Amino acid sequence: MALKDDLHGKLDGLTAAERKAATALLADYPFAGLLTIVELSERANVSSQSILRLISKLGFNGYGDFQRALMGEVKAGYQSPVTLRATVGLLDSAPPSLSEITDVTVRSIHETVSSMSETQFLAVCAMIADQKRSIFLIGGRMSHTLATFLFRHLRQIRPKVYLIPEYEEEWPEYLLRMSRKDIVLMFDYRRYQKDLERLAERASKDRGAQIVLFTDKWLSPVSKHSQQILASNVDVGTPWDTSLPLLLVIEAIINRVSEQNWDGTRNRIQSWDDLRSPAVENEKMDFDES
Repeated sequence: MALKDDLHGKLDGLTAAERKAATALLADYPFAGLLTIVELSERANVSSQSILRLISKLGFNGYGDFQRALMGEVKAGYQSPVTLRATVGLLDSAPPSLSEITDVTVRSIHETVSSMSETQFLAVCAMIADQKRSIFLIGGRMSHTLATFLFRHLRQIRPKVYLIPEYEEEWPEYLLRMSRKDIVLMFDYRRYQKDLERLAERASKDRGAQIVLFTDKWLSPVSKHSQQILASNVDVGTPWDTSLPLLLVIEAIINRVSEQNWDGTRNRIQSWDDLRSPAVENEKMDFDES
């Protein structure tokens, strides 16, 4: 279990001072946990002893032990397929079979769903469905494909949906379009991209947009600029992380958002198809003539 999940799970059993310390850690996770104990106690406005009691309840022998575990999580978030292959001990073993990959991926999907708050999921869907807000989407080197998949569905469901290009020099145009309370859906999985962190900071601080981050259990640095975070379990014990849990979440969002105002969704799709119909008919005619 990630330390953040463990903190969330223990909140109800903490004293008031311990809960303040836990809240400070969660508000800027994992970076707050890398502060000295004096700096963290000042930020949380609690004593160092309260922090040590919290650390003990998390199962650590001391603050240094806690920080070593936290740094291990941070390091894991930056591992490449090359280092992962060595880490999981596959150097001399046969690659997993289709059946083995299927079993572990299904478990990863179940773990993602069970750890994701339904309340938070519904809140994110409500934000995306609010047509007073513009929606912007962008992903990383690999996850941009999934951002594009969600974009292509959302633009049929509602207006004012924009796919931000992958190239940073084109971002100013999209930043200038953003206004307060617009939504930026960002996809950032290990190995995280510094340029996406810069974009999140500019969108949040300069334009007042709200960041919804799709990431993994190690949490992209974009998380410190995010209002909502939906984390998926991508680790399946191989050098290659899985995207299927994220794809499931994306499809669940598409279904939920489309039903928020089904009459509007139906009318927009019908209008979309009507505008496409001449091109579709021409394609049919060209096929018939050939």
